[in-house]
Parts: sequence; structure tokens; C-alpha cells
Amino acid sequence: MKVAVIGATGAVGREMARILEERRFPVDEFVPLASARSVGRVVPFAGEEHAVRELTVEAAAGVEVAFVSAGATTSRAFLPAIAAAHGTVCIDNSSAFRMDPDCPLSVPEVNPEALEGWPRPGVIAVPNCTTIAAVLPLGPLHRAAGLRSLVMSSYQAVSGAGHKGTRELTEQVEKLHGQIEELARPDPSMLPEPDLFAKPIAFNVVAKIGEFEADGFTGEEAKMMAEPRKILGLPDLEVVATSVRVPVVAGHAVSMLATFDRPIDVVEARALLADAPGVTLMDDPEAGGFPSPLDAAGRDDAYVGRIRQVPGRPDALLLFSCADNLRKGAALNAVQIAERLFPR
Repeated sequence: MKVAVIGATGAVGREMARILEERRFPVDEFVPLASARSVGRVVPFAGEEHAVRELTVEAAAGVEVAFVSAGATTSRAFLPAIAAAHGTVCIDNSSAFRMDPDCPLSVPEVNPEALEGWPRPGVIAVPNCTTIAAVLPLGPLHRAAGLRSLVMSSYQAVSGAGHKGTRELTEQVEKLHGQIEELARPDPSMLPEPDLFAKPIAFNVVAKIGEFEADGFTGEEAKMMAEPRKILGLPDLEVVATSVRVPVVAGHAVSMLATFDRPIDVVEARALLADAPGVTLMDDPEAGGFPSPLDAAGRDDAYVGRIRQVPGRPDALLLFSCADNLRKGAALNAVQIAERLFPR
């Protein structure tokens, strides 16, 4: 097939190219597209260097599948036109179409039914990276016991903000090197001036991802609350979220308090998650087994552990999930959608 990666020079775009090659997706012609400022750069694929072309509707002529990581504004501007003009299936990592009722929002291990009737020209949305880390373990628990309410707190890596996020953390750590003890009583003038994040991210956590909305939640929190409802088919699910940026390079983590329609204990939950696709169970408290972002970094699965019964609540569980935000949280999920649409 003729395959395009739109946003090919970004962190997720490059990861998409690597995963397409790694999983031997049937690519006959590889077309890297990006903004005008990236024209002339090269993207490696299948042992060759491919020159990046400027994204236009015409540049996608003949493309059967486009993997997209170029931001919501670009997706809205180009994807419907590309699909209409060329019959392209556009698998989009942005938030542009996630809540569109005519657009599937899919984590293939959790809601493959959302892809029924495809492929056809149009847009399929990849969920928010933190949403994916959450619904991979929630999916099998919901199917077994019926999810009734959900409280989430996320701990999100700086790479979720792209290369600039990783660079800002690195530069701030270097600036504060040798001043660690002073951070116990910091002089505000000694702290790095944040650029991308709302506050310094080195040796800190920042409880703001996205802009604050009228209800006090951030844009990221709004996504985390809306998307599980659509993926799990629970439009009335009671769900609230707090999203926090942490000084971690790769891997988003999410702590969840989930209540169910019937009693479900830790033993049953572990058994369900041990057999769940896309999940690696890492929950052995006696041996010190629990997940962290470094366990999940570079891996395909969500790593899940810290499963506990809420005291006095046989219908409520606590659990902790970590997933690579660039891989399963974005690029891999997009490729897995395409693999379901075009089985070999």
C-alpha cells in the first residue's frame, strides 16, 4: 500500500515510521509529509532516507492509509479533504475528531467493534495517550463487572509535549545542577524560567496540562473524562480527572479509583488482567513488584499493578497503570488500528 505519515518529523511521527517497519506493515510506497519548514529533511524507513514533502491535499494523492500526528488544527484543515479527494483512511492522533459521533475512537484491544464497517474513506481517532493507559486495564474489568464511576490522577511524561518538553526538562536539570540542597528553600530568582510548562518542571510536578477551562478543569482533564465514556460505551459514566506533568522523559502513569456494578475483589481483577490483551500484570506486593514508567518505556503493553480493594467497598478497586506515551499511547495504537482494517 501507499502509506503516508503526516507530521513525519515529530516524535510520534518518527515512532510511527519505526513501528511500521518493525511490524512489517505492508508498505509499498512511503510518503513522509510535514509543514513547509520541514521540507528537505529526511526520515529513515526500510533502509532508505525519504525526503519530507510539504503537506497538501495533492501531496496525499494515491495514499491509502495516512498516519497523522500533526496537531488538531492541521488535522481539521487537511484530513476531511484528503479523505474525500483520495479515498484515504486517516488515522489521527490529535484531539480534532475524537468526540465526533461519526468518527471511531478506538483502542483495538478494548473496543474493536468501533472499527466495524471500515476501511472506508474518513478519519479514525486515536485516544489521548493517558486515556489509553487507563482503558486498557479498565476494559476487561468493565466487561466483567460493569464500570460505574471512575476517579483518575495522571502523572505524565514531558515527552507528551514533544521534543520541546524533553529539552526543557534537560536544560532545567542542567541549570539546577549543584543547587539541589538549595531547593529545600528555593530562592524564586534561582529557578529556571519556564517556557513550555506553566512552572519549572525539573525536580517539580506541574498540575496543569492544557489550558484551564470555565469549570476549573484543564483541557487534558476534559479529554481524560470524555474519552473513556465513548470508548467503553458508557455515555453517563461518572468520571473526574486530575492531570499532572512530572519530570519523567517517557511513560505516562495513571492512578484510578474504579467502582463497579457488582463486587469484584483483587484476586478476580488480577486474573482478568493477567489474560487481558495489551496488559502486562505487574502486581506482586510481597516481592516488591509494581509498575513504573521506566518499566513501560519502549514496550507495547500497559503495565498494571498496585491493585487494592477500597476498605469497606467490595465493589471498588484502586489500580495503577503505566504505558509508553509515544508508543502505545500514540504511534503503536494507530498502527494496530490499521492492522485490523487491513489484515494480511
